Amino acid sequence: MSKYGKYAKFFLLIAFAGMSGCAELSELRNLNRRQAITIRDQSDEIARLNRQLSSLADKLKASEEEMNKLRKLARSIGEGVTVRDTFEGPVLLFPEKVLYDSGSATIKPTGEKALKKMADFLKENPRISIRIDGHTDTDPIMRTRHLWDSNHHLSAARALSVFHFLTKSENIPEGKVHVAGFGPNRPIASNSTASGKKENRRVEFLILTAVASLPPKETSLITGQEPILEEQPEEAPAEIFEETEEGEEK
Repeated sequence: MSKYGKYAKFFLLIAFAGMSGCAELSELRNLNRRQAITIRDQSDEIARLNRQLSSLADKLKASEEEMNKLRKLARSIGEGVTVRDTFEGPVLLFPEKVLYDSGSATIKPTGEKALKKMADFLKENPRISIRIDGHTDTDPIMRTRHLWDSNHHLSAARALSVFHFLTKSENIPEGKVHVAGFGPNRPIASNSTASGKKENRRVEFLILTAVASLPPKETSLITGQEPILEEQPEEAPAEIFEETEEGEEK
């Protein structure tokens, strides 16, 4: 092989090595770019999760503060009023004996005193709305059946009497007070015992932080659009209750 042939082969080897090195360098740069993008995306996701965690912690703190307010209110009322947490939200539970005589929807003087404290709480926390839920046991109405067609009728009448007291006597805005009568449909204890029936005869105040409102009139079945419930701005958290007493003839 000639002298020039050796040099040519040497230069070809150098060129090939250079080209191979450039390809590897380019691949390394691409890999670094992809890793940088992955790290950036992971950092953004971590930051987002941290923000969510911080927001959740703030909400849990606010919720616990509200629960403490409700517990304080329950203690101030006494008479077996309790607070418990439900899937719908915090609930303040009034045993039947606090507000009514058996089979009656007329609020007793002791009940009015208790409801005045509930009204003061609502005035001190104007962003809170409530739903008044009337509940009964499964026993048929006997003594006052001339007044009520069913336990549903009685439970709704009791919730409505509380609504009227709060809105008319205590000037709570009607838009902040909602009413429901569940009769015996939502027991919290067994209706097979006198003590269980006593627990089921109650009025609950569900604390509402966002009240659903109907969609605009234009959004109707005629348009073929699905109605969507809209929520009012978030306001405050809530809690729930427990209590018991022997069954009485209604």
